[in-house]
Amino acid sequence: MTAYSASNDNDHVGASPENASGISKWVKRLEIEKGSDGLSAAMTNVDLLPVPPEGRTWVFLTYVLFWFGECASVTSWTVAATGVKAGLSWYEAWICVVFGHWLVAIPLVMTGRPGATYHIPFPVIARASFGIWGSYWPLINRNAMTIIWSGVQMVTTGNCFYVMLHAIFPSIAHIPNVFPKDVTMHTGRLIGFILAWICVIGCAYIRPQKLSGLIIIKSGIMMVCLIIFFAWSLVKANGIGPIIHQGASIPKGKSHAWVFLSNFFIQAGNMATFATNNADISRYARKPKDALWTQFFGMPIAFGVIAFFGIFVTSASKVIFGEVQWDPNLILDGFLTQSYDPKTRCGVFFIALGFSFAQVTTMIFANLIAAGNDTSAMWPKYINYRRGAIICMIIAFAINPWNLTKTSFAFTSYLGAYQIFLSNIIGVIISDYFFVRKGNYDIAGLFSTSHTGTFWYSQGWNWRAYAAYFAGIIPVFPGFLAQVGVKGVPLGAQRLYIFALPVGICVSASVYWGLCMWSPVEGMAHKGTTFEGLVGQYDYDNANDSPHGASTVEVSDKKV
Repeated sequence: MTAYSASNDNDHVGASPENASGISKWVKRLEIEKGSDGLSAAMTNVDLLPVPPEGRTWVFLTYVLFWFGECASVTSWTVAATGVKAGLSWYEAWICVVFGHWLVAIPLVMTGRPGATYHIPFPVIARASFGIWGSYWPLINRNAMTIIWSGVQMVTTGNCFYVMLHAIFPSIAHIPNVFPKDVTMHTGRLIGFILAWICVIGCAYIRPQKLSGLIIIKSGIMMVCLIIFFAWSLVKANGIGPIIHQGASIPKGKSHAWVFLSNFFIQAGNMATFATNNADISRYARKPKDALWTQFFGMPIAFGVIAFFGIFVTSASKVIFGEVQWDPNLILDGFLTQSYDPKTRCGVFFIALGFSFAQVTTMIFANLIAAGNDTSAMWPKYINYRRGAIICMIIAFAINPWNLTKTSFAFTSYLGAYQIFLSNIIGVIISDYFFVRKGNYDIAGLFSTSHTGTFWYSQGWNWRAYAAYFAGIIPVFPGFLAQVGVKGVPLGAQRLYIFALPVGICVSASVYWGLCMWSPVEGMAHKGTTFEGLVGQYDYDNANDSPHGASTVEVSDKKV
């Protein structure tokens, strides 16, 4: 057995700076210490190595509550209500939410399997199929989406903070606006955004394996807030509102069937990010099965429950305000605008407080973990989980994310467009793990830059993975161009684009498998190979517990 050891108790760096001077001295101080057990310093830090047994704290119930906690957020609410605003009836929108997420649950649990089995994150898994250096492109793709999602969810989180502050300080709504009229951000809301941003930055200092208890707390708080908000909205509307009673109202010139299909796959595409890097969450599983059925059933059911609340409150908003409001923060703030009495202020404050807490924890699990791992893997020598998460949050602020959320359609357009770059990564990873290698990873090889290593391929790049990646993009690329505003794209190509997620996954997976059959890779399974037969040959224990005198690599990253 090969054991890998990590220590988090020492606050020191990888090279002594005593003899260094000037810039080199400060560069040395930024280094994260590495060991030398044949694992490349360019490929390794404590956040990328397999999670040790004591860190595998997520059990069956943790994953069930994780998805209810993750879905029980304001962001998930707004995505669910998008179908109603697109013209679908409430039950059609609800069907899209539930079954769209069930569709994407299939690749989601498949990409999570290697993480739950070997306890390694997505960036390391990507090395197995794309190559040691070739894995950087998938990381860049996933990180780009993480930044977009972080920005979008930070706007929502900031609005929660703003509504909470508005319930206390009425003057915050009347602060002179420093933004142009065509910008959706307001000075008062910017204050909420900055406060929320600071809170999320602070959370980057907490390691994910220590947050399993937070999942239970978040789930309870958010569900209580949702039920109270739901009941309050129905009381103010004297019922469930007209949207529940009305049928579909498809915009003129659009096909009902294609609007339905479009929304169905928008819901699936909405989870393309999670389906890509589910291993970042599943790696903390006590056992692989703890992260399997709990996610396959738990995720779509949880989204269905939250969609129910979102759609009904959206319907009630039509009666309360005279127009449909798909953002629960606007609904709560509207309550204050209608009546700024003590009871309303108290009710809005506590609901907004619960929403704020839930959104901050959503930022941790949906964005900080992915950002920390992905960015760390791009430059392990200098970037650990904390630094990677903070870098992502700084960029997410810099892109002015409020411009992405002007309308529900603008929001979902960004979600849908990027799935063509992620679905092909998903397909290659699934094909490599389940069909090419039958679940057998050479763990040491995933951290080695040796030219004879299992995953070195051709100068660190696996051309088969890239050929499959681009093969999956080609069929839906014309539709993508139409999505971003290019004129003259045939209607058939635009409609094929709706199926970008399953097309990308299936095409890239099939092409990758075919190329590996034609040009076999090292470590490829053969007839009779046991599925995940190498599991147990590699483990990650404390140095003092390493069996049989196994060599260890010491890693410390207490440095921020």
